[in-house]
Amino acid sequence: MKQNTAVFANFICRFGDKVLLDYAEQVVLPAFTDDTLIRSYGETEYHFYEVKLVNLAKRGEEPILAVVGQFVKNTLLTRVQVFDESDGLIQDEQSMRSAPSAFFVLILNNHRLIYMPETPYAPDLVAFRGTALTFLRSKWNKLIDNLFEASKHSGEPITKVALRKLHPIPTLEVVPLTDRRSLAEFVERYETLRRIDFRLITPNDEIDASDTLERVRKLGLGLDAKITKVITENKDGLDKEASLAAVEEATATGNQEVILRGVDEAGNSLKVANDSFELSVPIMDLPDGLLAKAKFLFRKYREQVDQQEINAPGLNNAIEKIRQLVGLL
Repeated sequence: MKQNTAVFANFICRFGDKVLLDYAEQVVLPAFTDDTLIRSYGETEYHFYEVKLVNLAKRGEEPILAVVGQFVKNTLLTRVQVFDESDGLIQDEQSMRSAPSAFFVLILNNHRLIYMPETPYAPDLVAFRGTALTFLRSKWNKLIDNLFEASKHSGEPITKVALRKLHPIPTLEVVPLTDRRSLAEFVERYETLRRIDFRLITPNDEIDASDTLERVRKLGLGLDAKITKVITENKDGLDKEASLAAVEEATATGNQEVILRGVDEAGNSLKVANDSFELSVPIMDLPDGLLAKAKFLFRKYREQVDQQEINAPGLNNAIEKIRQLVGLL
């Protein structure tokens, strides 16, 4: 019986002071649904495939909209030699096309991402984030061009520089949500935990539960900082129990990236980040069909929320904006 694994992340897309839903119709949805967009990297091409906007809500619920589809890595696999028991290594160059993929559900109501590799060697979240950002900026550039052309015919022309100030370039962070059990196991691997780096990310439009880190984040915003960090360090070793509690709190909302540094029992340097202890769940008996798959994975997501494995903002926080998008279905 085939088993997949799904992971969860916070999809933090911003346009200056505005967020994903403010540009959903103009930029975000076209970035995912335009199947002519391709990101090339050497012999590899990344693209989204058969992406649709769907409603995951049950009858009688407020709409829960999600962008759903496949993320494909179209690449060329090449070998240069094979091994034969009689003749040993033999030069034998062969190439073949390969297209591993992942299935994703991006919940627009609260910007949570469910990501499930479908095949061996499927593209990871880093590739997903890089591709999504490339396509978002492509559609943003098109928006700026369209607004510029429209202004020339309106009698009130506006420069592209001014338009870019009114509609800032999109930024994107995809931060894995952490598994508290895995996090505790990683912390225990440290004989001496010497340093923790907290990189604070400006969130979507949700409320961050950590008041202290939120104040530091706002300080960085007030200074127009591109990166805001908090570093805790003690060469003789930080308190591991207190460190675990601090990292749990910081990573719960998916609005911080955390890096732990220290040494293990053998004296080897040890460095781990969010993606080393991301929350994942096994997926079995996955149904066929795009909508059925999406609803199945969404149920798994809700189970994690109900079990308090995921600290998630509510699904109705931006309901007015979501209702405006229902007409696109």
